[in-house]
Amino acid sequence: MHRRQACAALPNDENPEQAVQRRLRESEEVAERVKFLQDRVELDAALERAGDSLVVLEVASEEICQTGWDEEPELQWDEDKRAALEPCLRLKHTFARIARDCSDAVFLAISADDPKSKELVEELQVKTIPTVQFIKNKQLLWEHKGINKLEQNLSEGVLYYGDQAAENLKASSFVKDLHSPEEFQEFVKSQDKDVLTVVDVCASMCEPCVHIFPAVLALARNFEKHAAFARVQLDETPELEALLAGSLGIRDVPTFLFYRNGAAVGRHVGGSRADLIGNILQQQPIDCRRDAEWRLWHASRA
Repeated sequence: MHRRQACAALPNDENPEQAVQRRLRESEEVAERVKFLQDRVELDAALERAGDSLVVLEVASEEICQTGWDEEPELQWDEDKRAALEPCLRLKHTFARIARDCSDAVFLAISADDPKSKELVEELQVKTIPTVQFIKNKQLLWEHKGINKLEQNLSEGVLYYGDQAAENLKASSFVKDLHSPEEFQEFVKSQDKDVLTVVDVCASMCEPCVHIFPAVLALARNFEKHAAFARVQLDETPELEALLAGSLGIRDVPTFLFYRNGAAVGRHVGGSRADLIGNILQQQPIDCRRDAEWRLWHASRA
């Protein structure tokens, strides 16, 4: 049976003392990357400094860890309360790790336990702890409320909005962002003969678009040289929105447009990862399809 490695081994040339020093350096890097805020003035200043960079804002507590469900479970025993806090303690480490590894985004944190932060939490209308917000150009794009699936959604949000993939890869290296009708037409028509061209039509405030994007990236990486992938965020490109909604009749996002040799060959509508993967595999020749299926399966087991 395949098992994930539980703990990372020390590098070959690193002894225990060096490992301690490395972890201390990493902790210092996290302290530099995550800025804690207490009031609106500090938040406004941080958003101003961020410019057009992605801002990831976490509101968390060491005493409260809510699921985000309509009804929170009642915890009668101290053991149950301690167990309920554990996912939020893990989230703290996940947030710190992503902040350390994602240098292109700005990471902010507010402690809901700090009395000085109470007014700011109320201003942000945060009623569920923890909450993570994704902000760009001072505009709230998306937020996740509660610990349920928060670690997964934190990673997906940073990937979708911040262009940061695992292994320090840029998603845009595999999925090209298109910003105008001219770029759209050029991308569709410029691919090599018989290469499948896939355009992900999405929107910045579309939650299903966020969740399916890791599958889009995985497909782009595994079909490299056999397929070309691009992305259009409609609400950021008004001219393209008019073209796609008018000429191509796009009404829902995400929609995936398939082209080959500059001609439309199909489309997929919806946020199902399995259905998208199945549709793209069906568009490929048998030999390419089998090779990609093996690579996708191998990647899912890594």
